[in-house]
Amino acid sequence: MERVTVRRVSTITPASGAPETESGEWVGALRETQSELLLTFTETVEGGRIFNRVIWRDGTLTVDRRGAASSRIEFRAGETQTVELSFPPFTLQMTVSTREILLLPTPVGVGFRVSFFSEINGERRENELTVTASPL
Repeated sequence: MERVTVRRVSTITPASGAPETESGEWVGALRETQSELLLTFTETVEGGRIFNRVIWRDGTLTVDRRGAASSRIEFRAGETQTVELSFPPFTLQMTVSTREILLLPTPVGVGFRVSFFSEINGERRENELTVTASPL
């Protein structure tokens, strides 16, 4: 696996409110094959650490997070699913409706962008998540 710099930008727009953008940068690892992209990185957050594992395979983007917060979302364009978000000691149900997934080859790395709607406790939000990985 190749060591990389991982950049993530997440924009969340509530149905009745202004967009909120959050970004971060971490050192991670990337493995690419003809049929799969695997990216891993660990972020430090209030309450601990979150290990992130992102896999692109066959048009599906899987984002698996474990640690201080946990969830597993399989993004497939045009599909809706219900997932569990865990922030110990709390667990919430979230509905995710994926609009679009784009694989983003960059001049010096790879990445992806996914746009989706999420709904938690009746509150619907529009989301865009962009993650890029470039060599250290």
